[in-house]
Amino acid sequence: MTKKRLYKYTKTLSRRVYRPVKPFINPLVKRVKLWQVLATIGLLGIIGSLSNGWMVGPQERAGFWPWSSKSHSKMAIYWFEAGEEQKALKELEVANKLLFVKTNGNLDNLRKAQEKVKQPERIREEIKSWEKVLEEKPYYRDVLLRLSVLSYQIYEDEKAVEYFLEAEYLDPNNDEVLSLKEIIF
Repeated sequence: MTKKRLYKYTKTLSRRVYRPVKPFINPLVKRVKLWQVLATIGLLGIIGSLSNGWMVGPQERAGFWPWSSKSHSKMAIYWFEAGEEQKALKELEVANKLLFVKTNGNLDNLRKAQEKVKQPERIREEIKSWEKVLEEKPYYRDVLLRLSVLSYQIYEDEKAVEYFLEAEYLDPNNDEVLSLKEIIF
């Protein structure tokens, strides 16, 4: 289409749209002042920015910039901290696929997310090795404390409390037991 035809088409279309709503809009336009419209828009903008807080969360970031590996790596950290390891792994895969231009900032965020998401696997392996030591020496306080802390780190609170209570039973006045009791339990 040429510019002239496009202009004519737009003008005709706007007349057809405006004609049915003309009886409602004309009196409204005469009563409402420009400053009232601008004040309303400004107020809505302020309310909208306050409703989400001043910070953009990882979910909004991933929604606004779905092609950004940085936003998906932050989303992976968010899912992991929320206890959703599978969703965190999926977001991490998306971040890896989207990483076209490797900049230091994106790589750092990606590495942090990978370390955070893969940390429970390492902790579970360490727990297994400490449990083998505990089978050989069932009354070893330090192993029980270590297992308690590791279980607490991967959100297995019941096991953590169980290991801690055993360690506390073995040596209730130990400095490490008392400090762990104050910090975690």
